[in-house]
Amino acid sequence: MAKKVVLIIVTNYPQLSQTYKENEIKYLVGDYEVFVAATSKPDKPTKMHFPYFFTPDAETLAKLIKQIRPDVIHGHYLFTLPTVASAAKAAGNIPYTVRGHSFDMINKPREYLQQYNRFIGQDNFAGLLVFPFMIPTLVEAGYSQEKLIPSHPVVDYQRFLDRSPNGDGVINTGACIPKKAMHEYVDLAKLVPEKKFELIPIGYKEERLTEYNRAAGSPLTIRNTVEPWRMPKLYKRARWLVYTADRTLADVGWPMAIAEAQASGCGVLIQNIRPDMADYIDGAGYTFENLDEAAERLRTPYPTEMRERGFEVAKRSDIAANIAQLSALWEI
Repeated sequence: MAKKVVLIIVTNYPQLSQTYKENEIKYLVGDYEVFVAATSKPDKPTKMHFPYFFTPDAETLAKLIKQIRPDVIHGHYLFTLPTVASAAKAAGNIPYTVRGHSFDMINKPREYLQQYNRFIGQDNFAGLLVFPFMIPTLVEAGYSQEKLIPSHPVVDYQRFLDRSPNGDGVINTGACIPKKAMHEYVDLAKLVPEKKFELIPIGYKEERLTEYNRAAGSPLTIRNTVEPWRMPKLYKRARWLVYTADRTLADVGWPMAIAEAQASGCGVLIQNIRPDMADYIDGAGYTFENLDEAAERLRTPYPTEMRERGFEVAKRSDIAANIAQLSALWEI
């Protein structure tokens, strides 16, 4: 039997900070014939990526659809629904799905969310994968609960799983965007000078953070352009991952870095911007209210039982187990 043809429509591909797209593709290619269409270019590209077609406009995308004749279409981010729905219609009203993330839906006005309701209700829309805590908000905005699929981040768990002893450093990683408040990580490094802090920025406004660190006396080491395959070794050098977030924006989702660090044996500290942050780490780490509290945590040993729990909690985000959640939607 011939494999189903899946077209994945993505923005900013192949972006260094968006490894969740690569993780999905990696675990789909064995069972499906996968094609990737990038509608825009990345801010900071990764060298290791799946082959793709650049489709910056509707005409180019339509030509690709005619060429590959997909059986299903998948996209990322709520705001891509119009593009993905249009592509699915052009392909013959085939099934389509979208994976939601953070800034595309968290803390958005009700009116913003409602504009996409007409796509959620389409018969050929198979499902929107979202963080569990977002479901009540989306239902309140009129989304059909049947179309909302609670989903964890998609992490390549086996790549990071390592129970060997960790180093004693502190690490943070992510895109240098306002919601992640990485300047606070620099401030934290100044509060705990006895620890070695590393920051792995993966795209956007890196130069501003570099200048902020320099002006603060360079309390941490910034490692630019680290490819995803190098991250497991960097996590193993750390005792702690600290994940800062802007309290006002409060639109950080459930970061992949948390699950990656837990699988690597790191303790995790994440800014308590919403109650669901504690649900995500689920006893395998700490939330913190301010930098003084975070600094105090970093000066104490990470409990062995909490580290062990981290390996199990991280497994909930394992793409190898969760990919079936997505592919099952295409078989209905």
